[in-house]
Amino acid sequence: MKGISRIDSKNTHGWYVRIYADSGVFTSKLFSDRLYGSKDNALKNAIAFRDHNQMVADIHKAQSPRKARKPYFEKPAKNNTSGIVGVNEVKTTIKGREIHYFQSTWSEDGKPRSKKFYVNSTRTYDEAKKMAIEYRKMKEDEMKSTYEKV
Repeated sequence: MKGISRIDSKNTHGWYVRIYADSGVFTSKLFSDRLYGSKDNALKNAIAFRDHNQMVADIHKAQSPRKARKPYFEKPAKNNTSGIVGVNEVKTTIKGREIHYFQSTWSEDGKPRSKKFYVNSTRTYDEAKKMAIEYRKMKEDEMKSTYEKV
């Protein structure tokens, strides 16, 4: 029984109905055995409620189609330290060795991806940061061209 589940706890006995639409739960309601006189009457009312409201949710969904969401953010998150979307600085210690790098992040086919640019003896702090920013920009341009084709 899609969208209908049974609840039998210490003080609650009934059928719980959840109707889903495009953005999550559209509506929900508990059909108590005591309020409807019996377990069977509560179930009949729960099914009728589900069927009617699922139709309403489907109409609502058809009338307001979702816009395709961009595969990238255009504003940095509040905790972004670099000021550049998709680029973050990482300082960590692994086995007593300090590791410092800039990381470019993006998404491909809904999966998170990243590339690291280490600060080391051959690459300065500014060079690593610049490379990470340029790489992210390149990936963002790829995402934009793909998104605009759709």
